[in-house]
Amino acid sequence: MPGDAARRAGTREGPRSSGPPETVHEAYRVNDRQYGMHRSGGAEVAATSILLVHGIGMTHASLATVQGRIPPSVRTWNVDLAGFGDTERPARATSVEEYAQDLAELLDRLDAWPVVAAGHSMGTQIVLELARLRPDGVRHVVMVGPVVDVERRSVRQQALDLARDTLGEPMPVNALVVRDYFRGGVRWYLKMLREMMRYPTLERMPGCTVPATVVRGERDPIAREAWCRRLVAENGAEARLVSVAGDRHVVPRTSPERLAAELVRLAGGPAADVGGS
Repeated sequence: MPGDAARRAGTREGPRSSGPPETVHEAYRVNDRQYGMHRSGGAEVAATSILLVHGIGMTHASLATVQGRIPPSVRTWNVDLAGFGDTERPARATSVEEYAQDLAELLDRLDAWPVVAAGHSMGTQIVLELARLRPDGVRHVVMVGPVVDVERRSVRQQALDLARDTLGEPMPVNALVVRDYFRGGVRWYLKMLREMMRYPTLERMPGCTVPATVVRGERDPIAREAWCRRLVAENGAEARLVSVAGDRHVVPRTSPERLAAELVRLAGGPAADVGGS
């Protein structure tokens, strides 16, 4: 198990209460970058944990509703990546590979392995890279709204697709997105956009020897069906595509219960306990 790796993840910066009472927030420093971890789950938990990784410009809040649907019998770690949310902004942009390495070291420190690693949007690149890095610790990869479609690999095309998606998302979802985008700042967003565009998601799929589930909203203009099917076909292990009827790109906010149920099932937890609204 990767937990035997030296505790290289850095210093723990102490707990703070955050969100629902059952969620504990702790800040950690890894390779001179600060991360926030929002942990839920009691003392008697399933052997496999769930890791939630948000997308570009977002924070743990984009996945908080999913976390709130996961029963306490399944330990869940919902991350604020370095540079997002309340974390300090690094001096330079952090690559997808660096984020994955940092999370691997942090999971070592937390004795959190094994995990079902779930990411949304740019977070899908990070969990994919994490699975390639630590296939012995990642039980399953869940890629929700994966990026970046090789047929639409320009900033202009991505901006148009994002605009199309925004026009169709519910107002509360757009409000959350706008709040997090402004919180992170335009300059940092643009730095990270370059990293997201640079990462070759499709080319990295064959090197993933971990089973994968690709999840997309049926009407998602960013993670289109043909693109998602290519990812499933290229994965180095068993993979499948799940389409959420009527949803667009922000599935974690529009169908949190469905996504939580899938994650709990993959983690071997009690699906019947998944909470509703």
